[in-house]
Amino acid sequence: MALYTRKLLTALVIAALAFGASALAAGTVRMATSLAPNTLQPAEATGLPDAAVIRTMFEGLVGFLDGELVNELASSWEANDDATSYTFQLREGVKFHDGTPLDAAAVKSYYDWVLDPNSRGARGRSQLSAIDQVVVVGDHEVRIDLKGPNGAFIYLLAVSNARIASPASLQEYGDDIGRHPVGTGPFKFVSWDEGQSVVVERNPDYWGDQAKVDRLEFVVVNNAATRVAMLQSGEVQFIEALPPQLVPVIDADPNLDVVSTKTNFLRILQLNTTKAPFDDVRVRQALNYAIDKDQLVNVAVAGLATVMTSPIPETTFGAAAQPPYTYDPEKARSLLAEAGYPNGFDVKVLTFTGDEYRTVGQVLQQMFAQVGVRMTLDQQERGALVDQIFKPVEENPTEAALVGASATTGDADLAITTSFVRASFPPASNNWSFYENDEVEELVAAGRATGDQAARATIYAEALGIIWQDAPWVFLYSPDSVAGRSASLSGVAYAPDNTVDARRAELH
Repeated sequence: MALYTRKLLTALVIAALAFGASALAAGTVRMATSLAPNTLQPAEATGLPDAAVIRTMFEGLVGFLDGELVNELASSWEANDDATSYTFQLREGVKFHDGTPLDAAAVKSYYDWVLDPNSRGARGRSQLSAIDQVVVVGDHEVRIDLKGPNGAFIYLLAVSNARIASPASLQEYGDDIGRHPVGTGPFKFVSWDEGQSVVVERNPDYWGDQAKVDRLEFVVVNNAATRVAMLQSGEVQFIEALPPQLVPVIDADPNLDVVSTKTNFLRILQLNTTKAPFDDVRVRQALNYAIDKDQLVNVAVAGLATVMTSPIPETTFGAAAQPPYTYDPEKARSLLAEAGYPNGFDVKVLTFTGDEYRTVGQVLQQMFAQVGVRMTLDQQERGALVDQIFKPVEENPTEAALVGASATTGDADLAITTSFVRASFPPASNNWSFYENDEVEELVAAGRATGDQAARATIYAEALGIIWQDAPWVFLYSPDSVAGRSASLSGVAYAPDNTVDARRAELH
């Protein structure tokens, strides 16, 4: 993950060195979030607010740190050659917050509960549906056997829904487990005022490095301007979901910083490859050459984004940079003429009602007009838009849509299969372009069939090169996650999945 602060904090760095890196800075960090969590149980979690709080209290066998896959409750792991079985060595001496020891039996008990159709683990059950059985090999060794080859499975284990709760808590709290979180993480649960706040405190018995603050408070504040005012007054030390138009307000305050983080989200213009003129690859490539993407980013999101260099986010495992579609209106016009559209064409583009999408749409209109493409922007509420783009191919009226895409597991397998394989044609999933390529299908299957991660990366790079040239999308940009924080705070920022990671919070 790349993390950027927009001011140099030289004085704070010096102060931190003088204070001593190992010292614990007592205190409470208050963070204003834009949305409220719905549950604090990992296998029930459905949204970003849930995941941000859950991350402080729960751990998985593996997890993400700064966008990289790392061991958490597993000290090591290995997959067999065909990626049908994963074996984990567990850390010894780890205890859940209720004192229950972490061992292989506890891992099996929890995952068996998640996979039970009668449990409340619906979201986790969906994420972990590849599991056939969980086997206790030894006191601190557990094996997960899959229903078929899946080299991407280790990344599914790293998402929030796969984090592990105390088996004893399942017995004690039953269906109320979502209000009584018991994990192994660096913070443990204190209180939850639903719709208002969640409080967690340092876990003094944590197996790893101790948290550097006493408490974290997640305070729900829906209005962005109110969050900024609270940060300015010192009522909170961190605010998330900072709109680009409010960035200058934070920048102007010497006691505050803007923090932007690269994400695994995308903004794309998907083209229906089954309908003329987008059934011609030359037209699709022409639209990519017609857009000055650097200017688009500057106008639409104040430069707080990265121009796409691959069909999947660059923060994703397996991403491989491709030769850019440079801004070249003359080449765009030439390709359109070759395809039989010397005078361009008319196109209606479906999109959401938000400010960002409207601004992007207006910029695209202006740039497309320079090559003869006459674009009409059709902004619809989310429900109506989703209803339309998820219609099956023979019923789908969409010509093109300005929408978002993401790689929620941080792995190329899901990112590619969700958007670029036949099995993901709507209504099954998100291949809204109805793109298909036999070679891509074969490469995706090959990547899933091996547990060799380096081999997988090579395979995905080849598939991404084909998709990039086929251009089922106009590849636009990956928006940064933008937050504001007090200069006295470090260690809190967005993760690439757009959740706030506060585990390393530190006050100076």
